[in-house]
Amino acid sequence: MIQKVFTNEFFLTASEVNAQREMPLSRLVTTLIDTATCHANLIGIGFDRMIREGISWVLSRLTIDMPEVPTVNRTYRLSTWVESTSRLFSERDFEMTDAESGRVIMRAHSTWMAVNMTTRRPGDLTPIWEGLDIVTDRCFEGEKGGKLMPVTNPEREHSYRFAVSDIDVNRHVTTRRYIDLITDMWTLDHYEAMRPSRFEVAFKHEAHYDEEAHVVSAPHEGSPEISDVAIEVNSTPCCLARIRFETR
Repeated sequence: MIQKVFTNEFFLTASEVNAQREMPLSRLVTTLIDTATCHANLIGIGFDRMIREGISWVLSRLTIDMPEVPTVNRTYRLSTWVESTSRLFSERDFEMTDAESGRVIMRAHSTWMAVNMTTRRPGDLTPIWEGLDIVTDRCFEGEKGGKLMPVTNPEREHSYRFAVSDIDVNRHVTTRRYIDLITDMWTLDHYEAMRPSRFEVAFKHEAHYDEEAHVVSAPHEGSPEISDVAIEVNSTPCCLARIRFETR
């Protein structure tokens, strides 16, 4: 029988946290991706199955709500399940709880698409779903993301040239590097006083080795707690993001 809900338990070590002894956004996102990958392999839609069809999974959209932030030297349980499937996309949800107390620490909603490995165009997922019963009726209790817009009047900006360590198995820039570039727009003092409580990101275009990225941000609709961020290469948006901070 297919395991429709998969749970990964992990202990957050000192090597995985930031200066505030908390799980940084980039580490959280890679943990979500790793857990989704484990579940995909388990239910027969993982890397090996996709490659046989000449396609590969690509994260298209992600929204994270964090009532709390995972902290060092604690054990957490991260559950994931498939919400929906279609010819071009699949939706996947996540929920993280504190293993000791059972409190919900984080909820996330993600959209994944298939990319043809030869053409780099959207791939057809129809053969992948054939004969599989993997969608669960478990409800997502978080808030899904809204439309993300380009940054038109940036208040912060910096540049970065992608290096060897930024490139993944598909030979484009890793999700983790994008997230780090976004969170690095603010100072250490800012993170001492504030913490991310909601994060949305949409991936628009692949970036590659030795390309120069331009990262810009501005308050969302004048709100000092919410900022819109864009990462561009040659004036083309690679990803758009929105981050909400709350006072510690």
